Amino acid sequence: MTLRTTVVTQDDPFYVPHFFEAFFDALDDDVVVDRVVCLRPFDERTVDLARRMFRFYGPRNFAIRSLQYAYRTVMDGIGDNAFSVATVAAANDVPVEERNTVNDDGFVDGLRERDVDVVLSVSAPEIFEVDVLDAPNWGCLNVHTADLPKYRGMMPTFWALYHGDDEIGVTVHTMEEELDRGNAVRSDSFPVTADDTLDDVILEGKRRGGRAAAYALGDVARDEVTERALTGESSYFSFPTRAERRELQDRGRNLL
Repeated sequence: MTLRTTVVTQDDPFYVPHFFEAFFDALDDDVVVDRVVCLRPFDERTVDLARRMFRFYGPRNFAIRSLQYAYRTVMDGIGDNAFSVATVAAANDVPVEERNTVNDDGFVDGLRERDVDVVLSVSAPEIFEVDVLDAPNWGCLNVHTADLPKYRGMMPTFWALYHGDDEIGVTVHTMEEELDRGNAVRSDSFPVTADDTLDDVILEGKRRGGRAAAYALGDVARDEVTERALTGESSYFSFPTRAERRELQDRGRNLL
């Protein structure tokens, strides 16, 4: 059968476009992405997001990141490279819709009117309420760049490195009302070396996540999904503090 999918995400010039490049490359012909919905990054005002990033990166890395942001935004705008979700989606003939929230009647009604089978959440900065979870015919899937339920919450790749993991997991799972719950439908992992920066690891996680999400949707389309309970040690992590970031750096792990 043809599977109709809506993807909910946030745009950035660093990581999420790499997810979508891998995702569209691996997507089966029987999976149709009807649109990509972009929410505001971290569900914050730009000034609040800048403050958050300054605290996380520190002065030097924040300055580097700011220059990279400006360069990539300009290059994407003039069509020199695909540094945004919108550009990658357009290259694959998929429309992009910007919204403030998905937890309203307009979004839910739209899913039902378009007969959407699966909503895929990719770095979405908003928790889906029950009406959204119930709207698609098959259900909702989320992509989490870490093992679950071990690293629930925000910035899971950071926390895996912080705890000394030498392998990073990628989990595609069904969504429930509680964050990062449900059943795994696809998983992957990749090794980490001592020389890998946090940036390197996040990028590889996005690429792996894009492929895993595409394969998971193909499984749904062919009615070949195998669900696995998320078992084992469960923890929830918030956004890292300045002290936790410094501790990771003191152990020799570079951010960029």
